[in-house]
Amino acid sequence: MTVDVRAALGAAAVVAVLRAPSESELRRQVEFAHRAELPVLEITATTPGWDRVLAELAADSTFTHVLLGAGTVTTVAQADVARVAGARFVVSPTVVDADVRAAAGDVPFIAGGFTPTELRAAAGTSGMAKLFPAASGGIGHLRAVRDVLPEVAIMPTGGIGVADAADWIAAGAVAVGIGGGLFREPVDRVRGLVASLRRPV
Repeated sequence: MTVDVRAALGAAAVVAVLRAPSESELRRQVEFAHRAELPVLEITATTPGWDRVLAELAADSTFTHVLLGAGTVTTVAQADVARVAGARFVVSPTVVDADVRAAAGDVPFIAGGFTPTELRAAAGTSGMAKLFPAASGGIGHLRAVRDVLPEVAIMPTGGIGVADAADWIAAGAVAVGIGGGLFREPVDRVRGLVASLRRPV
């Protein structure tokens, strides 16, 4: 099934970035995300067992309505594994070589950057880019980049928390990636955030 990832990210507004020191902690984050009704999960390739967990979720009917992606993908091998495991989108914190993008096949690839030059290169033909690390430049940096690259759908990630997610969306982010801080919040608060930021497709 083909998914319009740009539209799905825009509708969800929040991407849960799952990064953990162990597979067991990753599974705990998955369970939290399920209870919080998070619509988009990005499982990072720096986490032990990430490919196994991703493949299991992709085959689990419970997660049929969750958009599953692979993050921190920087190599050909990781992109290939992500595609085979069932990722519906792939994210990198940097601009990547063409062979890494190619290894993802038809799976939408969201590369990253910080400066306007890097973000324009990252957007490539997908029209999407990850601003990383977002908190280093702040919301003012996002606004400035959006002024000169209005055609690029930008997903800021890195240092964004539940408390300021809405501010980043208001500044023009297509969606925000939230990592570890998300899983230290009460489930009900996260569920409420997701519900408040969701937009019509």
